[in-house]
Amino acid sequence: WRDPTSVIPDVSGKVVSCAFEEGDAVTAGQTLYVIDSGDLEDQITQARLSLKTAQAGAAQSEAACADLTVYASASGTVTAVYCHVGDYIGAGTAVAQIRDSANLTLTVPFAPADAAALVPGAAAVITFPNQSGTVTGAVERIYDTPTALSGGREGVYVELSFQNPGTLTDAATATAAVGAAACMEAGAVCYATQQSIYAAQSGQVLTLDLETGSAVTQGQAVLTLKNDALTNAAVNAGLSVETARTNLEQLEAKRSDYTIAAPIDGTILTRSVKAGDFASAAAPMATLAPAHALCVNAEIDEIYIDRIWPGQEACVQFADDSGVERTYAAQVRRVDENGVTSGGVTDYTVELVLEDTSRLKAGMNVSVSIVTQRKEGCLRLPSEAVSGSTVQVLRDGQAVSVSVTTGITGGGYTEITAGLTGDDAVILP
Repeated sequence: WRDPTSVIPDVSGKVVSCAFEEGDAVTAGQTLYVIDSGDLEDQITQARLSLKTAQAGAAQSEAACADLTVYASASGTVTAVYCHVGDYIGAGTAVAQIRDSANLTLTVPFAPADAAALVPGAAAVITFPNQSGTVTGAVERIYDTPTALSGGREGVYVELSFQNPGTLTDAATATAAVGAAACMEAGAVCYATQQSIYAAQSGQVLTLDLETGSAVTQGQAVLTLKNDALTNAAVNAGLSVETARTNLEQLEAKRSDYTIAAPIDGTILTRSVKAGDFASAAAPMATLAPAHALCVNAEIDEIYIDRIWPGQEACVQFADDSGVERTYAAQVRRVDENGVTSGGVTDYTVELVLEDTSRLKAGMNVSVSIVTQRKEGCLRLPSEAVSGSTVQVLRDGQAVSVSVTTGITGGGYTEITAGLTGDDAVILP
């Protein structure tokens, strides 16, 4: 076989599967060995956990950076601003106060039986003891449990919502009725929204989109903070995620290293590792010869080697089991530069490639003929008819020795370049 290829693993480990024998024909990509990858799978599991941990840390850092922008939690009018651009504030610091004076609420008690009949959205009529006229509102919420009132009474509080009819403030009081049910006592009017806007993180105020008396809507960005520690932590957390992801991808890519496939189409020549053995990285496990790589190595005597060169035509012959002589066309592929000397004679290995290898097996003994020179249209005699430089010719019924000049010899014949013609009758020994 010529140009054998070694099967070499990139990893070490116990061989858990070996799916071939010596002499088998295999195709490129066919699985030959499977090496235990348990240690690798443990590393992959750990790498996945590391990635999840890094991602969780990055999410926390991103959320912290997102909190550097403060948003209004409700709609209303700014009644106070507590900081300025350039100030350093801490987490939990109130930065502004907002109030929605256009929408009011009233919470008053109803008799438990009346409260049980109420439903959210029911229309209510609200009356102000110190003012004339009424305002229409709606039931927003009915409390779950009764509350003790003065005079040993018990009532269930109901929250009502209504629009400010003018200049009502949270100092006003009012009563309410829902259908035929009237509240048991007056309650205080409250603004629907009256709350502070707080910073969730600490830092220096970069922008402030708030002024006393200005209107804000829920979700509006009203302030941004600068905190280099948080932003740097977010950058580093992102890098940690990329590092963990790259490590995981590299480990997962190594899975293919534990399945050893045939690199080419060919025939298995040797197998040095089998199932249960330990495979070492970079150590050959088997060798295979490329498909159609059967060749013939002929040993040529030093006397003739200078007449051999790559590309020369040749033929290979062997007799099969039925005695039939089979001939295969061949060609010289390579001539070894270094010979092997034995008994005072040096032989050189000449490699022949075959056009057809059917019925040939590695190790067979064959005969090799190499064409070193070719002549067309010349005279030739069987070599045994030429004795030195003379040939016996029949002339006038008598055997006569004729001197001849010979040319190339090969295949049992000798070329006659001078001394004979095609009409001469040569006497064979």
